[in-house]
Amino acid sequence: MRSMDTSMNSISRTATSTNLLAFRRDGSRRRMTEIIPVLRRCGYTSLDLNFCEMMNPDCSIDASYIAALDGFRKTLGVEYVQSHVPYPLPDYHSLSAQQKDRSDADIARAIEYSVRLGVRAIVIHPVRGGIGENVEYLEKFLPLLAGTGSSLALENMERPDEVNSAQELLCIVGNCSDSRIGICLDTGHAHLMGHDIPQMIHSLGDRLIATHIADNRGREDEHLLPFFGTIDWENVMKAFTQTGYSGALAYECMFFTRRLPDPLQLEAVRLSLETAKVLEAMGSAP
Repeated sequence: MRSMDTSMNSISRTATSTNLLAFRRDGSRRRMTEIIPVLRRCGYTSLDLNFCEMMNPDCSIDASYIAALDGFRKTLGVEYVQSHVPYPLPDYHSLSAQQKDRSDADIARAIEYSVRLGVRAIVIHPVRGGIGENVEYLEKFLPLLAGTGSSLALENMERPDEVNSAQELLCIVGNCSDSRIGICLDTGHAHLMGHDIPQMIHSLGDRLIATHIADNRGREDEHLLPFFGTIDWENVMKAFTQTGYSGALAYECMFFTRRLPDPLQLEAVRLSLETAKVLEAMGSAP
């Protein structure tokens, strides 16, 4: 991708998933090692590492890859404030023992990578099932955080048969034996489920430690930039301020850019930063 003007100031609380530039117009995908320098040139200093990249058939994330990501922290001055581990298949409980072990191993490896890279909030999907099944599932990974500054953040999902409400999320994390677990609010998922997002933010309170900021029009999980869908962003941002949320506001808007030619993808990154200024102003308005 061509270089961009580096004079743009970064936004204090704004982050983006590395997947903002993951998809090319021809259907191929970029790796995080290619994406991060571009995002930094555009003005991002806080990033959410998309370890769902490990689910790609041609993935080659290994020790040298992680060393390269680690090196960016010093050479580019970026901070990895969140990460997203690979997600389990929807029918996790129907998988064979071998398939479950493989899925769990990938998630554990992504958690270990995240800890090494200084990630504070490691986002993980729930499995389909009840409160007890999810508590049991999460308990397998919590020991990996012992003695670290990292926490797991359980994400709300977008289907009625998945964990999607504040009450479910709070019940699951409240029943885990380790305090190193909080909640990631995905605004797009909440909007699809018809939840009152400001009220959800208030309900989650200090258990809210991470976000996925994305918009949609209430019909599908479009992963759009704010204001391109139908979420009431003014009241959402006020709720973040009123509850004292101090974590990152991390875009997860990869579908907004995936069909754009490269120069327009870069303009979309610029637009995302300008959009962040408007969002933050909404949050600070009286």
